[in-house]
Amino acid sequence: MKKLLSLFLVFLALGACQKEAETPGTFVDKEYILRNVPENIHITLGFEGKSNRFFGKSAVNRYFGMYTLNGNDLTFSPAGSTMMMGPQEQMEAEQKYLAQLPKVKSFKLDGKKLTLYTSDDQELVYEEMIDLDSENVSANNRYTKKAMQNRKENMEDSK
Repeated sequence: MKKLLSLFLVFLALGACQKEAETPGTFVDKEYILRNVPENIHITLGFEGKSNRFFGKSAVNRYFGMYTLNGNDLTFSPAGSTMMMGPQEQMEAEQKYLAQLPKVKSFKLDGKKLTLYTSDDQELVYEEMIDLDSENVSANNRYTKKAMQNRKENMEDSK
């Protein structure tokens, strides 16, 4: 009986380790700002963990879609977006960015820095947005509000 119980505990421990390996990053329910773009271009990316949705602002418009996470592999569905017009430079940056998202294949999370790697060897480098006001971002988007609410709940649960 002791051996059976010990064997069960070993399998339970291994199962817990494997679950941890499936989600190596903790970027879900957080929002990031893209840093490797010109200063006047404001692009964000957020992740809603419970529904595997991504969302953000892509220079001019809001965008959204679904993501899949498997270990260090991360993929995005083609994004849907609002359809507002803006300055030419921002519209071009937005189109280029939205074309890169479906090409994302993997990621690396280093503290508050999130790097996405694409199939054509591009890197999208983001920094976690801790305080939306400091980034001059409107929090009236329902996805942003939900992600920030989930993040606060997760922080409170970890205390």
